[in-house]
Amino acid sequence: MGEDWALWDPADDAVATCVVAQGAGGSTRSPLFDGIAAGLTVGGVSSLRFDFPYTRAGRRGPDRPPVLLESWREALTEAAARAEGTPLVASGKSMGGRMASMLAAEDGDSFAARALVFFGYPLHPPGRLDALRVEHLPRITVPMLFIQGTSDALARFELVEQTVAALGDRARLHAVEGGDHSFRVRGRKRPDREIGEEVGGIAAAFVREVLGGS
Repeated sequence: MGEDWALWDPADDAVATCVVAQGAGGSTRSPLFDGIAAGLTVGGVSSLRFDFPYTRAGRRGPDRPPVLLESWREALTEAAARAEGTPLVASGKSMGGRMASMLAAEDGDSFAARALVFFGYPLHPPGRLDALRVEHLPRITVPMLFIQGTSDALARFELVEQTVAALGDRARLHAVEGGDHSFRVRGRKRPDREIGEEVGGIAAAFVREVLGGS
């Protein structure tokens, strides 16, 4: 990978380092992710943002899961090298967060991150409420935060609530009232960066609470 494959935003006196992956249809080099990084760093959490190989190569279709998972491993390794001993958090928008969760389930106790944050978990394909992407979630042992819009077409909210409740004390849910899959609210115009700062700050507060004493 080239030297510019990731964006590093260090926080002063960081309590943790959060790795942030793109969603399926967009890059982390965008106003929403600029805001997420700003919200994290203001909250005392350094961030490392990365895109998957298909985005870096200018392709539209996502890579196969083994490639995505290997990219996650590489990003966590890179973050550990920059983290100065602070614990790692794995996060991502939509598909990026889902891939992090799959890696966490696969690696078990050897998973490199100490917590997971989902910026809009893609619970099901649009309109496919019978195809929930939850089978692996009970195998995850680290704390999880689901930041979800209540009007997300990829996550019927009552199903999100049921999913989080079934995971017990490991999982928490933060609702963005009226938010879609990118946390935009119909009838309320806000810059994407501002939205990102808000959800990044929510993530930072969660990280400080569960890892601040590490």
